[in-house]
Amino acid sequence: MVATAGLHGVWLIKKDQTIRLNNFTILSLVILFSFVFEYYLPQQDNRYTGDLWDVLCYLLGGMAFYILQKIE
Repeated sequence: MVATAGLHGVWLIKKDQTIRLNNFTILSLVILFSFVFEYYLPQQDNRYTGDLWDVLCYLLGGMAFYILQKIE
């Protein structure tokens, strides 16, 4: 959802709907979300739990976004 919102924001600002996020940007988002929500926050507060399955879901979501953004 974050990548989609970001991409739509870029489209709105640039007025160019042919712009797509590249592999590096999508992978960076996956790594950032994995680090913050599965490593950093669980160390800061007991309300958060780190889970490798969530990291896998972030990765699958990034892959799905990459594929779906190719559809015009």
